[in-house]
Amino acid sequence: MKKRDIDAMRRARDIDGLIRALEDPDGAMRLNAAKALGSAGDEKAMEPLERLKFSDPDLHVRRAASLAHTRVAERVAAKKAIEGMRLER
Repeated sequence: MKKRDIDAMRRARDIDGLIRALEDPDGAMRLNAAKALGSAGDEKAMEPLERLKFSDPDLHVRRAASLAHTRVAERVAAKKAIEGMRLER
């Protein structure tokens, strides 16, 4: 897998492909996939990012996964808050 593959998946919002890329043997690919998932903010990425932030052998990948996990969690929380406001009307 190459960085341009990660970029193409990010542009196409291929969340499943990016999640699979978190298991790539190349640390740079895992790091870029984590960053892309953080930008996408899809709830499906929460559990894979959480696993990666605790288990990856590369400190930089763990840090990127942790930041991405936080970004996704914030987006999910904001989305649920907005949905909750709509229900209250």
